[in-house]
Amino acid sequence: MPTLELETMRCEIDRHLARLRLNRPEALNAANWAWVRDLVTATEYLAQSAEIRVVVVSGEGRAFCSGLDTKELAQGNLTPEWFATWERGVIGLASLDAITIAAIHGYCLGGGLQVALACDLRIATTDAILSIPAVREGLVAALGPMRLARIIGAGPAKQLCFFGHRFTGEEGVALRIINEACAPDRLEERALAMAAELLAIPFTALKYTKRQIDRAFEQDAPTLLAEFIDAVEDCLRSPEHQAVMAAYLEELAQRGKAKDT
Repeated sequence: MPTLELETMRCEIDRHLARLRLNRPEALNAANWAWVRDLVTATEYLAQSAEIRVVVVSGEGRAFCSGLDTKELAQGNLTPEWFATWERGVIGLASLDAITIAAIHGYCLGGGLQVALACDLRIATTDAILSIPAVREGLVAALGPMRLARIIGAGPAKQLCFFGHRFTGEEGVALRIINEACAPDRLEERALAMAAELLAIPFTALKYTKRQIDRAFEQDAPTLLAEFIDAVEDCLRSPEHQAVMAAYLEELAQRGKAKDT
């Protein structure tokens, strides 16, 4: 199984499934300079593989990610260049053709929640602690507020970003930030079950559906329609679609035989 070992994270690939593990547990996976560089490297690595269809992002140790490294921030080490590198990595994650799942436990604060928001789907333990408290640190949460607004709407996003209140994984479902909450001991099981279900769906169709949803906030209807025509041509030619149609025709043939007997 190919593995990319970096200083603060690890990427494991098993055929069509990739596991991106944030791996700085001694700091609750907080993001320092090495971390943001590793995120850029990891997302570029994942983007280069046409075989990867699903990516599960998780954190080692007691947290998903506790956000940026506040010690580094207080010492003045997190410069505008650091924030630009950070967002480059997060954009890389959001831009993957693969469907991404954030498997959240423990703390998912600030930048940790930003990483989760860049994923397509989010599963969290019921007792996970989430927030986006950048304004309380006198900062803007990169493009996190934009992503949050796209997911839950401007009003609720403003409330969460203005006040930085914490909420649990279970409460995140009611807020429509979290797709599914589960018991702490079932997170791995549920994330892999969701990944398996996605892997059984024709990927060409999933990929283009993801693109259309993401671009709905950026493109007008005529542009999206033109992109759809190209996408549906690719889908119709794809082996996955042809296999589904062949199975459907076989089912119809079996029904016909059953009627004749």
